Amino acid sequence: MKLFISTGGKGTRLSFLTKDIPKPMVQIAGKPVLHHLVEWAKKYNIEEIIMLNGYKSEVIVDYFKDGTSFNIPIKHSNEPYVLDSGGAIKLAQKYISGPFAYISGDHLCEVNLHNMIAFHNKQKSQMTIFVHNSTHPQDADIIKVNENNQVIKFISKHADHTDAGKLSNAGLCIIEPEIIGLMNKEVFNFENYIYPKALNQNFKIMAYTTDEFIADMGTPERLKKCEEHLKLQ
Repeated sequence: MKLFISTGGKGTRLSFLTKDIPKPMVQIAGKPVLHHLVEWAKKYNIEEIIMLNGYKSEVIVDYFKDGTSFNIPIKHSNEPYVLDSGGAIKLAQKYISGPFAYISGDHLCEVNLHNMIAFHNKQKSQMTIFVHNSTHPQDADIIKVNENNQVIKFISKHADHTDAGKLSNAGLCIIEPEIIGLMNKEVFNFENYIYPKALNQNFKIMAYTTDEFIADMGTPERLKKCEEHLKLQ
């Protein structure tokens, strides 16, 4: 399986660290967050990584190059201008050859990807979203599921969260190629556009959850949490 990583973030909430680098290149425990994700991908036998670069893409390309020094093939899809998370995937669709994993590049992740893929295949899901109970649901995308863990509603972090709950999209999913057929725009947010559209067209979307660690480092507080987690390893 290939892994697509959304690496275009500017990191405005970490502007004191991201003046000259994209957000996924902020260091934690001596190496960029994105470097940690590459090591995670190798652990689960990802065959190739596609980095969806945007802001200061040259920093990422120069650091990772073609992946030779990391012992994993890496390709770079560089936005010509801001395409948002969904547009960046569509731009890189030539690299899609089957089911693929997708993760936000500002995340630390310790999820057992083999187990998640097995769940996805068993459920015959067209998209499987890793969810968890968010510690900050007020500014998170919220997922509603039925008794079988099938997703029935997506609530954007920008929408009214009254009685929405805390079950949140954690920034990791497995996607079947037919989802790409829903991408009929050039610039769009993957979650806000594709999730509701897939649900409206009765695509089978499953929620997957474990207590394994996954967290974004997009604010100073969350960055500190990630740093503290790694210190305990």
